Amino acid sequence: MVNFSGVEDGPGVVLCDGLACDGFAWRYLRPQLDDRFRVMHFHYRGHGRSGLPPDISACTLPHLVGDIDELMARTGQPPSIFVGHSMGVQVSLEMALRHTQRVRAGVLLCGPYGRALNTFKNTDIGLRLLPTIRAFVEKNRDTVRTLMATLLPTDLAFKVATTMELNRDLVKQKDFMEYLQHAAKMPPDLLMALVTDVAERTSEHYLDRVTQPMLVVAGENDGVTPPFTSVEMQRMLPNAEYELIIGGSHAAIVERPDVTGDMVERFIAKHGLSKPLTEAPGPGETLGSRFRRGSAA
Repeated sequence: MVNFSGVEDGPGVVLCDGLACDGFAWRYLRPQLDDRFRVMHFHYRGHGRSGLPPDISACTLPHLVGDIDELMARTGQPPSIFVGHSMGVQVSLEMALRHTQRVRAGVLLCGPYGRALNTFKNTDIGLRLLPTIRAFVEKNRDTVRTLMATLLPTDLAFKVATTMELNRDLVKQKDFMEYLQHAAKMPPDLLMALVTDVAERTSEHYLDRVTQPMLVVAGENDGVTPPFTSVEMQRMLPNAEYELIIGGSHAAIVERPDVTGDMVERFIAKHGLSKPLTEAPGPGETLGSRFRRGSAA
């Protein structure tokens, strides 16, 4: 599923969700971008309104970026600023490598450049537990699905999240509940396929070839993607700058939307990204073609 908003013939923006997300992160930033850009948002395979692939193993980052490339070609989305949150950072970097002509610039929000579980809570505990968790899910798929559906979309789950990660003084429960409600419906085996891929895959070996302007943003108190990983990524990217959201967790984009929006605005202005590209678009990239404010399959 893909939908568009904003300015029909404007320069492009593509929003890339995190794992098990269907758009909650863009509640505040998307309206700001709609004023000047042709904003494309889509649901990954098995997320939101997008169906499951016949083969669950076909849910890896290369599969996701292949879908995006096809969607951009089919809908005439111009070369775009890729705005990625969490796993969406890895998706954006994979796009910049595999489909360079599609990526005009990147805004990389609270996400890793690879091996996402290596630094979870500043340890490799997530990586070491992954085989055990995966085996349990495979053996008890129906039970896990029931537990997720029962426990995730609750006040208790939100309280646990604010204890373990979120900044309880900044986050609004209604914002994060959208994520919990969607995650509760996710197929456990699909989640494990993607978690395994993002845990094993890294973009470190090709970051020096990603030459588009990149804004790397970290949350000061992000325990999922600690700030030092964002600093490392910024140093390895040839044309990147770094910003830190004070007090922000992994959900800093909805905790401090004003600060996030200001950082994005400065980046856009610095690199002249609100102006359309002057060169003619390539095949399948006609700026005004097949634009719809609704949705496309």
